[in-house]
Amino acid sequence: MARSIGMAAEATVFRAVITKQLHDGTVTDYEGPYGSIGAARARVSFWTNYLADLNEETCEPTGTSRASGHVERGTVSWERV
Repeated sequence: MARSIGMAAEATVFRAVITKQLHDGTVTDYEGPYGSIGAARARVSFWTNYLADLNEETCEPTGTSRASGHVERGTVSWERV
């Protein structure tokens, strides 16, 4: 998916680092870059909710999840190629 990342030189960007416990092992994904910390946090929240553990009887969330994550901050350094 194309993303608009036009920004000033040395701009601050954010990415979501998501660790998922899947049936075939643990996977770490990186999503971004995002221009705001809120957008990256939203991706962490999405995966935490999407992979939430459910009670087998009631299908309600148990408060635990097979995903966790954090946000990292970085800067963009542009160079001509």
